[in-house]
Amino acid sequence: VGCANVGKSALVDALTNATPEVAAFPFTTWTPTPGMMAVNDAQIQLIDTPPLNPDYVEPALMNLIRRADLILLLVDLQGYPLEQLDDALAVLEANRILPAHRRVEFPDPQRLTFKPVLVAVNKNDDARTDEDFQVLCELLEPPCPFIPISVTTGRNLERLKQAVFDALDLIRVYARPPGTPPDFSAPFVMQRGGTVADFAANVHREILENLKTARVWGEGVYDGQAVSQDHVLHDRDVVELRA
Repeated sequence: VGCANVGKSALVDALTNATPEVAAFPFTTWTPTPGMMAVNDAQIQLIDTPPLNPDYVEPALMNLIRRADLILLLVDLQGYPLEQLDDALAVLEANRILPAHRRVEFPDPQRLTFKPVLVAVNKNDDARTDEDFQVLCELLEPPCPFIPISVTTGRNLERLKQAVFDALDLIRVYARPPGTPPDFSAPFVMQRGGTVADFAANVHREILENLKTARVWGEGVYDGQAVSQDHVLHDRDVVELRA
């Protein structure tokens, strides 16, 4: 999300298989455009959205943002990034959507939605603009991650992809069918803290309902250790299920 003409469509185009309309004038995007971003053998959906406009907000856009797992907010380092950030956050707050770090300010957060926020600072094209980025960070003392990027040159786009993955707090778990090696190119992506039961449900609901045994290779276990359904999985664990 972000204000008009900060590069949202170009960023989604650069990171995904989507083809949003990209132009150098504002309000090119009128409808949300989804695309899939590949990172760490996982697929994460990004949605290019219309600009946040303080004069009029489409209710459907706010509902879409409320359902998102993460808000990726884009500003233009070579424009007016402070104003763009303030304006975007003000539109969200006016619609009761707040960054997750502000939850502590509201002891009774009824009817409020809190979302993790990651800020991508576009047009940090080369080392000459690094000082501008540092000044921006010093002025804001940002409570959420700020990632300097350039959609034009591709600078730090891989870093941004990793930051999105980390901010979502995801892990990759690999299925090992009995008697065959795991396919490390096709992980199941889960929230950190997920259990063997959660993994089984992701594979197939019937497997969870009929699960007899589970074995795990990975962190905190010996290879092929039998575990219970409430065993907490870790990133890159391998799981064998028998129903």
